[in-house]
Amino acid sequence: MAMNKKIVSTIALSGLTAALLTFTGCGSSSSTSTTPTAPVANCDSAVFDVVLTGDITSDMTLDPTKKYGIDGKVRVMSPAVLTAPAGTTFGGCAPTSYLLVKPGAQLVATGTMAAPVTFTSQTDLKGLSSVGATGEWGGLILLGNAYTDHGVTQYEAGDVEDTFGSADHTHDAESSGTLQYVLVKHTGYEVEVDKELNGLSLGGVGSGTTMENIAIVGGSDDGMEIWGGTVNLTGLYVNNAKDDSVDTDLGYRGNITDVYVKQFIVDKTNNHDSATIETGNDTNSYVVDDNNATQPVISNFTGEIVGAGIYMKNDAGLKLTNAIFTSSKTVDAEMVTYRTIDVVDTAAMHASVVCFDNLATNSIVDADYFENNNTKDTDTTKTALTDWTNNPALSSSYTLGSTAGCTGADIPNIWKGSAGSNLPVE
Repeated sequence: MAMNKKIVSTIALSGLTAALLTFTGCGSSSSTSTTPTAPVANCDSAVFDVVLTGDITSDMTLDPTKKYGIDGKVRVMSPAVLTAPAGTTFGGCAPTSYLLVKPGAQLVATGTMAAPVTFTSQTDLKGLSSVGATGEWGGLILLGNAYTDHGVTQYEAGDVEDTFGSADHTHDAESSGTLQYVLVKHTGYEVEVDKELNGLSLGGVGSGTTMENIAIVGGSDDGMEIWGGTVNLTGLYVNNAKDDSVDTDLGYRGNITDVYVKQFIVDKTNNHDSATIETGNDTNSYVVDDNNATQPVISNFTGEIVGAGIYMKNDAGLKLTNAIFTSSKTVDAEMVTYRTIDVVDTAAMHASVVCFDNLATNSIVDADYFENNNTKDTDTTKTALTDWTNNPALSSSYTLGSTAGCTGADIPNIWKGSAGSNLPVE
């Protein structure tokens, strides 16, 4: 009976007018076909109408009334465009399953508040996922050709040929597609130590890409990580990422606006390895406020934290405006930590109207909020504490022990993944 369902669905999909559908059966190469896909070992045919495997090499427009299984690594190859209309649902069938959009290809996922585009796990679609579950499938990856401070580089959790980025800024305005009202749930898989799949991974993605109203719920690694590129994002909700919620690296320069983060668990027993904001470079290679150093512009941000608020690595920077960080930590209570003295030397840290409030203590003592040791540098002459208290770009920007004067994210208007509302998806 399940096979009949798959045959009917495949024939219906092949008749869509926007484009021919490209899909593969287990172990086959990508092709345009009206032949039903063979059952795939990781995907339950009772759950999915169509199973996607291998490489998508021509334009594909999906049917939002169907459910699409993602089995193993599924790649959208240049110049193909994968179009997912409002209401489309994807399910990763195993922890090693993920969708990767190659440089020059595009994902056009145009959901609405009433009918988002959903990327979740097969376990969730069976109704078996617990609240905030993580690691049930890989995640969503978009790669482009925009600048990174490593030039062309390999995606850390992909294969050797899965590269992104450029050594110059020629492709900074490139588009990798559109993501509007997109929900990503239950992600994260450790390919090997320190190489993990995130909820949403963006490598070398250009500013021509549209990203609005993204909700990421439950991830065993980062909620969203960005390596280089110039993509801008408006409206981001990250709930229960075990590592960092918003992580930027490799020279990323873009605007991230209207962000609400809720942490529930951290993956280490210190105050910095799981941060609401982490920004870094892999090497210490820049001088004062270099134009290519990692320096996201983040505004209208609210973080409810149990780990760190901000963790700065090496010589990266940050421009932060109108942000609120709250916690009730009584151990390792500091909210801002630096990795090395290079963060201070780069002088790329800037802030305006930032509120830190420890709800357990309501302390207004600087040393209770800014770490006075660097995590990978024994030199303590330049730390988060010395920077935020001495650097004119920071020292007059913050309030301690209160959120008065900061509005942060407009929480009632942040889309949290639920169809038709701003309520949390879980």
